[in-house]
Amino acid sequence: MKRLVSISLLLMLVAALPGGASTFLKMDQKALVRDSEAVVQGEVIAVNSFWDKSGRIVMSEAMIRVEDTIYGNVPSVVVVRTVGGKVGNFVVEAHGFPKFRKSERVLLYLETEKDGAMKVAGYQQGQFRVVKDKAGVEWAVPATGEGAVLITPDGREAAPAKTLRLDILKQSIRNEARQAGRPILEN
Repeated sequence: MKRLVSISLLLMLVAALPGGASTFLKMDQKALVRDSEAVVQGEVIAVNSFWDKSGRIVMSEAMIRVEDTIYGNVPSVVVVRTVGGKVGNFVVEAHGFPKFRKSERVLLYLETEKDGAMKVAGYQQGQFRVVKDKAGVEWAVPATGEGAVLITPDGREAAPAKTLRLDILKQSIRNEARQAGRPILEN
């Protein structure tokens, strides 16, 4: 009977989890600034998917034309690598990992991997889509929520990130970076 109760509880727990979701520890802006070498705003000019060297994982690289460097030192075009993508008819959907579409505008917290490639810090938490409303105001829309579950350090589900005016978010990032001793490029 005890075993049946344990199995029943385990099945209920699994049923409560969202299908196809990945779970990540929630990062606040301070943690994202701490973990990133640069934050940029730019436009995706190309996306290329391919098999990694082992032939087991589909990866994607996005070329981002940098429009504004909020902090850090990056070239005018950065290449950002992530897990997932489409190679031929084979599609890998990596929930919670950054996804890019040609011509979209983004704000990215970036860090360098051991092999020198750039990646988004905090997975989708370090990616915002930049959109304009009818009045021409630019907004930073969090990429999280596309198959990712964020949890707090005590294991509770975290509130989703909020859409913010782009200029306010960028100023907030610059302020946080100054406090962390990061080099700021003022526009």
